[in-house]
Amino acid sequence: MNNCDTSVKPDCQSMRPADPWRHFPVAMGYVPWQNLHTLYEPDKALQVGTIFPELNKPFEGRRIGC
Repeated sequence: MNNCDTSVKPDCQSMRPADPWRHFPVAMGYVPWQNLHTLYEPDKALQVGTIFPELNKPFEGRRIGC
């Protein structure tokens, strides 16, 4: 005898659209250790957006377009 009352709870699997990513493995991230030795003064840190000089990586790219 089936004890599952399907009239109360619909089958969720049949309601979901097919997931195109289901066959791909989960990614693994890697973040190297960061050795932070010095600190900016507060006014300099506000100007550059970080208190750690080692993390100050200004954008040096070019604008694309006209």
